Amino acid sequence: MLCVGVGFVGGAAHVPSFRKVDGSRLVGVVARKGRESEVYAKKQQEKHGIEIFYDYDKALKDSRVDGACIAVPTPLHFEFAEKAIRAGKHVYLEMPVTPNVDDIKKLKEMAENAGVIVMPVLNFRFTPSYVKAKELLEEGVIGKPMCLTFREFITAKDLAAQWPLDSWAWDIERAGGFPDYTLSVWSLDMFRWLFKTEIEATEWYPNYMEIEGISDFRGYQTVGIIRLKNGVVGTIQLGSSVAEGMGESRFEIFGNNGKAICCYWNNIVKLIGGVGEPRVWELGSKGPEVWGHRQLAQHFINVCLGKEKPVCTLDDAIAAQIHANNILRHC
Repeated sequence: MLCVGVGFVGGAAHVPSFRKVDGSRLVGVVARKGRESEVYAKKQQEKHGIEIFYDYDKALKDSRVDGACIAVPTPLHFEFAEKAIRAGKHVYLEMPVTPNVDDIKKLKEMAENAGVIVMPVLNFRFTPSYVKAKELLEEGVIGKPMCLTFREFITAKDLAAQWPLDSWAWDIERAGGFPDYTLSVWSLDMFRWLFKTEIEATEWYPNYMEIEGISDFRGYQTVGIIRLKNGVVGTIQLGSSVAEGMGESRFEIFGNNGKAICCYWNNIVKLIGGVGEPRVWELGSKGPEVWGHRQLAQHFINVCLGKEKPVCTLDDAIAAQIHANNILRHC
């Protein structure tokens, strides 16, 4: 494997994952000389003893490389994925796959013609808390699901370090949408996977404004209303305009027997309802496993080796991004 992009996600999640999963050997990382990525790459080289490639085209010609994990900024996804596909390499591609759905369809056609796997990084399907919630849901512990609520708060101060106002993340043409759009796709896909149904409709109400004390970021509080084809309705709230210490991820599913499944962050699941205290599961995952990155990386390798069938495909990315695009109606 080759990791292209060693920043916030690539360096913290993908590099350590492909270093550890069975059947995978991380040959090296791709970086740009004289840029911040070179500093990150050298840290990975020192830590893991891997190579650094400064020429992506040359790296793709290396006979040791059978696949590429692409975690560069979204505007570059199509270009880097296309080159890997044309080189006959399997592709593990960060979300959003491309800024627009038409380009995802082009990548799908190219991959099919080339006979290679292109898998979107939809890691919520492997996040321990959501996997446990799916198990409980299929056991029927809350009866028939009626409603969901999902909330993801990341403080503006933290996001400003990753996506300042002058970055690609605030350029709709290049990124496909603002940061709320970028972050919405994982939860939208997770709902489809968990409930085994499609999204029927979404309506979004974003609110963007300047944040006092932070000059290089616009805050957002974006609320979505969703209806699934199985009848489940719900709300999604994506926010950056919150006080320090208010960062959280919370997902709740309410059933028709008065019980609810509640997921807090990625490691705590509660079954609430009935007599007595709630049942609680505290999940002990660590490192790249906490949000499912290592598990999905293992699955990707197994798919490439012909040991498993893919559980997420570019069709899943398309389905999620179609409904994420609805945020743009109000931008």
